[in-house]
Amino acid sequence: MSSSTETRLPVFTGNIPPAVQNEIRDFSQVVMKRGAFARSTGSSLILKEVGVFRRERDGKTHARITYETVVHEEMLNISGNMHGGCAVYMIDICSSMALAVLGMVTEKPWNFVSQAINTTFHAPVPLGAKIEIVNTTVSFGSRTVSAITEIWDVTNHRLCVTGVHNKMKPSEPKEQAKL
Repeated sequence: MSSSTETRLPVFTGNIPPAVQNEIRDFSQVVMKRGAFARSTGSSLILKEVGVFRRERDGKTHARITYETVVHEEMLNISGNMHGGCAVYMIDICSSMALAVLGMVTEKPWNFVSQAINTTFHAPVPLGAKIEIVNTTVSFGSRTVSAITEIWDVTNHRLCVTGVHNKMKPSEPKEQAKL
């Protein structure tokens, strides 16, 4: 299992001011370690790369963020490979970080909630395999946003899982009826 105390700093590319780089690092640590659900998986994810770029076709700013970890016991299904639910959890939190990075860099709101996560499983990921979770924003509107995730088995040189995460602006809470 990757050490959650590893101190290697991520590589930042593109126009990301130092203050925003610190905000990204700090927020990533909070997201990956908060709560009890899948804590061993989230805390094993190491932030490797953060980049901002202009998409050639339309000139819009986008973000890419990469995490890495090693598949450990708590991530496995009964067959001894990474569980599909574990993959979807990593797609959820890591793609959300890509969208948060884009919001931070462009100074736009980034408090969205999940609407759908569509996932395709291409190959199993065995215990001990080093994986990279590469997350790239696709669209960033005022009401809906999306990102695509690829989970690569670096050890065995293969793409294992892809996912598309659509998020939306949360609805406002309804007023409570007074009795």
